[in-house]
Amino acid sequence: MTRSYLVKGAIAVILSVLIISVGVLFLLGVQEPPAEDTDLSLSNVDVAYYNGEGAWGTDEIVLSNMTEWMGCSFTTVRGQDIQGGCLDDYDLLMWPGGHYPAYWDEVGLEGKAEIQEFVSGGGGYLGICAGAYYAADYMVWMDDDVYPPPEYKVEGDELNLDLFPGVAYGPIFEIADRPEPGWAMTEINLVEQNHPITKSMPNPMTMLYAGGPYLEPYDDASVSILGEYDVTGTSAMVACEYGEGRVFLIGPHGEIEEGCDRDGWEFPPDIPEPDDVESDWPLYRNAVRWLCKIDVPSSSTTALAGSSEMQVTTTFLSRQSYSFPEKF
Repeated sequence: MTRSYLVKGAIAVILSVLIISVGVLFLLGVQEPPAEDTDLSLSNVDVAYYNGEGAWGTDEIVLSNMTEWMGCSFTTVRGQDIQGGCLDDYDLLMWPGGHYPAYWDEVGLEGKAEIQEFVSGGGGYLGICAGAYYAADYMVWMDDDVYPPPEYKVEGDELNLDLFPGVAYGPIFEIADRPEPGWAMTEINLVEQNHPITKSMPNPMTMLYAGGPYLEPYDDASVSILGEYDVTGTSAMVACEYGEGRVFLIGPHGEIEEGCDRDGWEFPPDIPEPDDVESDWPLYRNAVRWLCKIDVPSSSTTALAGSSEMQVTTTFLSRQSYSFPEKF
């Protein structure tokens, strides 16, 4: 009797341990991976960042912090580097906002050919604001009839990169008048939420606008319109392929983290800093993954959107550096 009771008790204890162990393993299995999970690593992505004439200095600080958060390497290049074939060493070319005609002057037709070869061979191009104007087949600056100068308004062998089959129009006065204030916070409505770039992103998204374009594809172009300006209903974010490579263009400055110092930039003391409820860095990380053809595991999409923690050093800029781009 006693021996039988002890055996039954031992079996009950063993079964309880097994049940608890299986339960723990099950819970571990369904938990989402942390943001640092190797599935989300971009440590093998080498980014070339244009920092030559015309580049907005603030973007170098912000985007270097952002790519560090992603885990990418970040190297600045100039027009002569591009002309010399440096892009062979990189996976992605990132082009900032700034002063658009200066890009033509420094990069020229020789650099344009190198960029086209890089992207058509499988590289990625991410253009922000002026970097989006520059990537279009054609641009229209609606603030001044003689800007850009007439010699730039040509078809055929013009200095635009021609990576995006369409026209870049700007600035958008309905969002921010020029020259003052020249910028505003604006809502971007996502219109294709199943694309790898926009998947799992909040809708709408709020971003800083500072003279960027809206992007109108040609009628027969194969282009994904990912987001539209809420104010005008025109395209704010587009994605397309160019040869074997990929292109992502965004008119507003989603890389600026309003109300957060991790981007390393602060608004001027005389300008009240706006508050943005969400970070747009996960959108850029999705874009980098798509541009570099890195699959995102389905179990990691929520972690991609939710990850935001990183310590960075904030760089205090001079008042002269605070100014937004004169043109775009």
